[in-house]
Amino acid sequence: MFNSTLRKLAIAAGLGLALFGCANSNPPMQRFPQMTFSNLPAYRLDVGRIEVVSEAQSDGRPPHIEYDMPVSPENALKRWVQDRLRPVGRTGTLRVLIHDASATEVALQTDQGFTGMFKKEQAARVKMTVDVSLQMLDDKQFVIAQVDGRAERERTRPEGQKLNERDKVLYDMVEDLMMGYNSQIDPNIGQIFTPWLGK
Repeated sequence: MFNSTLRKLAIAAGLGLALFGCANSNPPMQRFPQMTFSNLPAYRLDVGRIEVVSEAQSDGRPPHIEYDMPVSPENALKRWVQDRLRPVGRTGTLRVLIHDASATEVALQTDQGFTGMFKKEQAARVKMTVDVSLQMLDDKQFVIAQVDGRAERERTRPEGQKLNERDKVLYDMVEDLMMGYNSQIDPNIGQIFTPWLGK
């Protein structure tokens, strides 16, 4: 009887460990490299300071997903400013005005019938936008020169995608979004901000 009791305890303990293993079988949180633009040449600007003003608004409710991303478009923009724009003057201000830095995800209609069990469909559409103005201000805070840049990216995600896979998609989208914004605004900075460059 003693052996029988030990056997039952061993079985129960084994089942408990198996259930614990199943409950903790989720993949570990994926770590992404810090998004940086320090590999790109920095603009040395003859201004005393750079200020970032954001008009981008998100209430944190669907379809907005900025709060649930490895790196949001707004945070990526702020890092771009930090890495690429250097104030080296004594006076004057460059204002970075963020009009839009949104990321939304909208569910797509999928086949809920019997045939839907045998095919993998696109379940959501993700859209990201950045819209930013770089404004040179005089001593009275009036805009005397302005450079605008905008970029958008959009793609769909398949159903059944794991959380880590989704995060990788969002991270890559933000990186691609910023490269698009960078390539658009770069030549404009070189042309319009010429009086403030080269110090």
